[in-house]
This record gives sequence, C-alpha cells and structure tokens, in this order.
Amino acid sequence: MTSTSLHQKVRRTIRKHGLCPPGARVLVGLSGGSDSVALTLLLLDLAEYGEFSVISVAHLNHRLRESAARDEDFCRDFALRHQLRIAVEAVDVQTYARREKLSLEDAARRVRYVFLEKTAADLNANRIAVGHTEDDQAETLLLKLMRGAGLTGLAGIYPQRGLLIRPVLETTRLELREYLRSRGETWVEDETNEDLDNPRNRVRHRVLPELDRAAGAATRPAIARAAGLIREDGQWLDEVAAGRFAALGVATADGMELDAATLAAEPPAIVRRVLLRAMRQAAGNREIGLDHVEAAMALLGSGEGGVDVPGTRVELRRGKLVLIQQKISTK
Repeated sequence: MTSTSLHQKVRRTIRKHGLCPPGARVLVGLSGGSDSVALTLLLLDLAEYGEFSVISVAHLNHRLRESAARDEDFCRDFALRHQLRIAVEAVDVQTYARREKLSLEDAARRVRYVFLEKTAADLNANRIAVGHTEDDQAETLLLKLMRGAGLTGLAGIYPQRGLLIRPVLETTRLELREYLRSRGETWVEDETNEDLDNPRNRVRHRVLPELDRAAGAATRPAIARAAGLIREDGQWLDEVAAGRFAALGVATADGMELDAATLAAEPPAIVRRVLLRAMRQAAGNREIGLDHVEAAMALLGSGEGGVDVPGTRVELRRGKLVLIQQKISTK
C-alpha cells in the first residue's frame, strides 16, 4: 500500500487509543459523505498491515431527504468498486421521531447506532468505525458549552465507546477531502449541511470562522485538544463515581435507591456523576441532561419531595433517594 502522512496519523490514533486490537473485525458506517468514504479507504489500506480486517460497510437510508436514494446508490456502487460487502437498511426516521417525541437529529442518531450494532452482531464484527473528525469534535464542544454542559459533556466525542471507534477523530475534514482528491475518489454532499436553521451548521459556518478571525489562526485544533484534556479529567472522575455508585446503588423492583446522606456527603462532581449514572440506568432510552441531574441534586439538598425527569420519578423517602422507572411505549 501507499503510506502517506495521513495514513500514519490515523494509525497513531488507532494505536494510542487501542481502537483495533489484534484480529479486530471492523464494520464501517458509510454515509457516502467525504468523512466516511475516506475513513473506509484509509482502513482498507491500514488493514494490509494484518492487524485488523474490514469485513463490511453499512449504510442506513434515513428517508429524510430527496437525495437519500442517490446516497444509497452511491454507497452500493462504492462497495462494489472496492469489493466490499455492504449492509443496507431503510428506516422512516420522521415517524420514529414523532412517536418517541425526539428531534430529527436525535432520532436519526439513535436509529443509526441501533442499525450499526445489529449489523455488527449479524456479521460478528467486534468494532464499528464511524467518521467523526477533529472538526466534529470542535463543533460538539462548542455546542455543549453553549448548552451549559458539565465535564462529561465538554469531553465531546470519545475515540471509543463500547464497540464504536472513531479512527479519524484527530484528522481534519480538509485532510480527508484532499486525500480523496489525490486518489480521484468522489463523495456525495448532504445538502442539509448548509441549512443554518440547524445549530451545528451555524457553529460550523458562522461561529468557527469568526473564532478563527478573532484568533488569527485556525481554532479547531485547540478546541479539539481542550476536549481531549477535559475528557482525561472526566474519565478519572467517572471511574471514582462508578465505584461510589456500585457501593451506594441498590436495585429495587421498579428502579433503584441510594442512601441520601452518604451520597450528599460526596463532592458535587461525584454526586453529579453518580446521579447521572443512576438516572440513565433507570431512564431506558430517554435522554438525561445536566438540568435533570441538577434537579435531582436540588432534591437531595432539600431533604424532601420529588421530581420527574425523563423516564424516571425521583423521590426522597426515609433517608433514601428512590428512582422509580416509568414504563415507556416501545410501539
């Protein structure tokens, strides 16, 4: 294979974060956009070292845009040209979003990861690679900051979460597109990326360019680096909180409970993480945010009462913080 500085950069990311252990079987999420196309080709090249294999690509048709069929056709043709197996599925995301009372962006993300995990299980893949870049990392941190996230949110996008890996997270979108052009490869453009009603697009097209002008230099690398440093601090706190959660949390028939006085005596950073872990466990597939955690913390400090958060009722009862799981429809 032809080894470029970009190949070496991606290989360093894979090794630094342990993304592909020896013998890993990798499924690649392929949207047809430049990031995922470049990711697939880079991994195919790096697989020649014999450390892992790319067993298939997977494309989900969200049925959200008129060009969705074009994207699916592009991915099928790409897979054929590169002699790759491809798994394709179509999902009515709009109907799912209405039923679950989710934004289209959140609904699309959820169904995409469910599809990728199911496909990985079907193909016996033990890694799922997706094409998030340094640009995505910077955009995510700024969006989280604007929404008032804590350390967990400000850590941004993780290089690995379970089976999910992000080998090009330390690579820019521009680098990936230059690589594709050098190979004579094409990709499809998602026209919704220009829609400034979408907060991420406003950050991408308006906020970040203004920050670059204010700094007199590209700010994405520094913002992404800050997310990495925050992530390292946050991971240590998460480990401490996981130990406290294991010691304090007791499963019940309809949820769980924690000793209120012992939990309240912990540092606030640990209390938040214990509550977040407990509420996520009780909430099923509902989204738990910082405002929900803060509401539970306020309840813990008040000594009485209750509060409703997504999927859960949180109450103080006889010295216990009780989380009661609310049944949600799966239809």
